[in-house]
Amino acid sequence: MAEETDFIGLISSFLGPASDDVDRVSPAPALSSVAPSISKNNDDFDVLPSTRVVIFSKDRPWQLQQLLRSMKLPIIDNASSDNHEASFVQRVDIFIICRATTADFAEGYEQIKQAYCQVDTQIKPCFLYEGEWMGRNALDHVSISDIIENKSFSFLLEYALNTKCDADADAASPTPSFVMFLTDDCVLLDFLEVVLSHAIGSLQYDQNDRVFNFLTRLHPGISRCQTRDCMSPSPRDWQYHSLIPYLNNAFNTDAHESVKHHDGIYLYTTKSGSTEWNYPFDLSGGVYRYKDVQMILKQIRTEDKDCNGKHGFSDQGGLSHPNTFEVRGNQAVLAIDNDLVAARKTLSAVPSRPLMVVLAINRVQDVCHAPIAGSGEGRVAQSTLTANDNNSTDPTDPSALLKLLLNGRNLDLERYLSTPYNSSHIGDVFLCDQLNVSQSSELQELSPDVSVLIPVHRGVDFVSHSIASIIMQCVDELHQPLDDETRGPQSSLSSMQIVIVDDRCDDGSIDVMIQSCKKLLDSQPNILLMVFDHREGQITLHEEHQQQQKRHHPQPTISIAIDIIASKSPGVASALNTGLDHCRSELVARMDADDICAPGRLISQLRFMRGNSSVNVVGASAVIFSTKDDQDTNDCTILPYHSVAPNSNQCHIVRTSLPVIDPGFLSWTMLFTCTISHPTVMFRKSAIDEIRGYDESIKCAEDYDLWLRMLEKDSRSILCLPFVGVWHRKHKHNNSVTNSLAQKKEANEARYRAICKKILSSPDDETDESLDIEHITALKDPATATSLDSINNAARLLMNMESTFLQKNDMCLTEHEIKLIQNDCNARIGELATIAISKFGKDYTDHFKFNSSEGPCYVWRLWSDRCPNEQFQRLSLLCHLTTTS
Repeated sequence: MAEETDFIGLISSFLGPASDDVDRVSPAPALSSVAPSISKNNDDFDVLPSTRVVIFSKDRPWQLQQLLRSMKLPIIDNASSDNHEASFVQRVDIFIICRATTADFAEGYEQIKQAYCQVDTQIKPCFLYEGEWMGRNALDHVSISDIIENKSFSFLLEYALNTKCDADADAASPTPSFVMFLTDDCVLLDFLEVVLSHAIGSLQYDQNDRVFNFLTRLHPGISRCQTRDCMSPSPRDWQYHSLIPYLNNAFNTDAHESVKHHDGIYLYTTKSGSTEWNYPFDLSGGVYRYKDVQMILKQIRTEDKDCNGKHGFSDQGGLSHPNTFEVRGNQAVLAIDNDLVAARKTLSAVPSRPLMVVLAINRVQDVCHAPIAGSGEGRVAQSTLTANDNNSTDPTDPSALLKLLLNGRNLDLERYLSTPYNSSHIGDVFLCDQLNVSQSSELQELSPDVSVLIPVHRGVDFVSHSIASIIMQCVDELHQPLDDETRGPQSSLSSMQIVIVDDRCDDGSIDVMIQSCKKLLDSQPNILLMVFDHREGQITLHEEHQQQQKRHHPQPTISIAIDIIASKSPGVASALNTGLDHCRSELVARMDADDICAPGRLISQLRFMRGNSSVNVVGASAVIFSTKDDQDTNDCTILPYHSVAPNSNQCHIVRTSLPVIDPGFLSWTMLFTCTISHPTVMFRKSAIDEIRGYDESIKCAEDYDLWLRMLEKDSRSILCLPFVGVWHRKHKHNNSVTNSLAQKKEANEARYRAICKKILSSPDDETDESLDIEHITALKDPATATSLDSINNAARLLMNMESTFLQKNDMCLTEHEIKLIQNDCNARIGELATIAISKFGKDYTDHFKFNSSEGPCYVWRLWSDRCPNEQFQRLSLLCHLTTTS
């Protein structure tokens, strides 16, 4: 009996004392308590570190070629060679460990090697050949006297990590600071220098050196593990951190302006992750400190020596094969936790947007038996590769893909940029069209590429930064490095319309916006600015800046037209409808006058919308921040475009809104709360017009109502992209602050209307008793429930919603989305049951011991039936209730 009492006391002490004030969800452990703050001293960063990139390839020369192509290695311009002295990538060496089982594959690798020898790039990949090289007899015309061949994998791995790439150098290179591992089925979605800058910035981010790895293939949109065919929920404790101070210090020349576009990472405690998020040693894009890689190698060698009695490298041990190396590397991380994990390396870093995908389309090894991804697998928004492309019944077989190398066919990298995936391993093979079909020039003349819609009420302190962040989208586009292979017509931003709606603005904000635009573009003769003021009943063209630009550059590359419109009636909804009437582009981007548009946002959303005609609304993540003076603040240099819109205030990052990229799951979550941030969206004007625009009778939740009406028409018409699109400013004049009660009331009413339409098959059906706004409110926020009956009815409503939603959308939901919805329901049921016993359990103690499906314990029994593996949580709650009654 004493032992039982101790056990109950232990659980009770773990849960803490009971309280009548029960939070809706127990907050996850705050990462801020363990997460690093960025070093204030830039000297703490090694801004030009020596980095070693090691690539593993077997029988896949075409896929290796596509990986190298996706790196976009810089070409040396002899006319301006002095400018490359400070180049980040000059400190990078690339080693490729190749294994070919036939002469054809060997010839493919030699073709790639010779191609890079003939191109004057800043980085020369060094090819290392494992085993007996099959190409010696078949390639008499190729000089391979300088290659390293007939060596074991373990020997080549050590050589790649410790030897200088330059074949003319006698001495070994200085010890590299960082190592990046890649496999030949990886495809980068940005320049190698961009990827490495984020990785190295992440690993140097913490002053206490706690970041162990940077996992390039992960990002906030990953929710599925393809290799294990299971869910892969993201960590609960991660936080967004800006890398802008580091990137600006590392890349301070115009040649690297593009690196500044994507400025953030997510940090999380490694052990808090599962599946994809708790795989610390990854050869598919993992980046590590060199000393940590050496520690892992030492541990593997020690284990091999203990097991086999062998010294040094073992051809049969953990360093005999890339896949064995990865498996044993993860085991080594756990084995040496005293030196590596527990005492120091507790954090992992991932990019805030997709930087890489893995084409899991074939298998060339027999160590691991991961499943091959089918075409379209992981895609949330048809492959262009067919058997006709290479005359093979299996178009993804390595031998068949070799013909693509011989025929000069390449991956369409732009398609991967415009296609969101919920897993890092995908099955799509998008090939470039052989004919370059450009957009119609006549269509471009008729309408701008995008219209940006901004209602302005007041905010003179913020509008300059807001409008500058939009104009800089065009400036950035103008200065992007030219890459004809990967930047086609889908990736252009040649014209923009900005529609500013005057919603009773009386503080001069609009005048400040126009003056900021003119000042910003004074040094940009390639951008033509035209301002049309429609507020006085006639169009007024501000020509001074236009004429000045024409004198300097008669044929501008990009044109920006600003239309200033007076709202027909007060209120945001009316202002937005008025502005929509004046938008000349089919694609409209929303912005608020106090927010900041993140670099690269418009072109990323344009690229996606042009390639996915079935989607009507696309959103993005948002960084929520405030500018106020307190102790927990950062310098405003972390804000995008701070240099063109100086701000003396201090900046505090509050949180980030994470994207829901699966459209079917987003449609489900919208029934509970608005999971898409209004200022981040880009939408099709025709789709908004079709549902009659914003409801002007709704003053504070007009966006939520609009999205629910659109999803009622098409449940897959809205999704979010996994990148930061907007920095959303919180201040005391926000509508969500000044009208929070009205906004909550209107949101509940919109939610009630949407749920009624989802549950009822027709308007004449008799209303279910659970369809009460009080029960819907309890489902949204269980902590507000006033009785156990209210919670039980909320649970019954949830079950009704789940079955009806799945039934009505049976033909359009993916298997992954169905699992997401079911898991979400289980979590909500567990939350309802937790609130029930914590808030009302003292009055119904005996009822929670019965197994009946009715009565006061309905929600508890429902949780037990749906989540049998969570018995420990239920036992803990009962013990907690018993010891506090």
